[in-house]
Amino acid sequence: MARIPFVQQETASPEVAVLFAKMKANGAPPQNMWKMAAHVPSALPHFVKMGRALLTETRLAPRLREMAIVRQAEIVGCEYERKAHAAFGREVGMVDEQIAGIRDWKCSDAFDEVERAVLRFTDEAVKDVGVSDATFDALAKHLDPDMMVELALTIGFYGMIARLLMPFQVELDDDALTSPSQILGRSRS
Repeated sequence: MARIPFVQQETASPEVAVLFAKMKANGAPPQNMWKMAAHVPSALPHFVKMGRALLTETRLAPRLREMAIVRQAEIVGCEYERKAHAAFGREVGMVDEQIAGIRDWKCSDAFDEVERAVLRFTDEAVKDVGVSDATFDALAKHLDPDMMVELALTIGFYGMIARLLMPFQVELDDDALTSPSQILGRSRS
């Protein structure tokens, strides 16, 4: 149970109520994460737009994005993100062996060279914030600068989400959605 109550559409500020209504109309009822973030109504629309952009409007391969998110969640211990994005990862091509092996990816044969470069970058970015030259160079062999920045923004954004979810003990929704298209709805409004 969350440490503070979720914002509900019926009692939300006008701008949050409108955003929640749009989410529902688009087939994506507000998940617990959004209901917690709604305590800062001025930030919520931007938070949602950033999440939507990182999930749907980047060139980074969705499978690599989801690997980085799941690995970031594993490192920081965010079960909400790990479970949600393992499901998203399956939808975009991650196999069960990769999801199970992400905790100890360095010892797993389930990851190719590109995936290992992404996971190594994720590890260092999460644990150390910066990354070594060797890690940067390994990633640069496979991703162009735009995709590298997309990866860094994704890691940082989901690290921020973990820092919202974990202190307030936000649990994954009982009716948790299992794909980016479900959580974001049908339209981008």
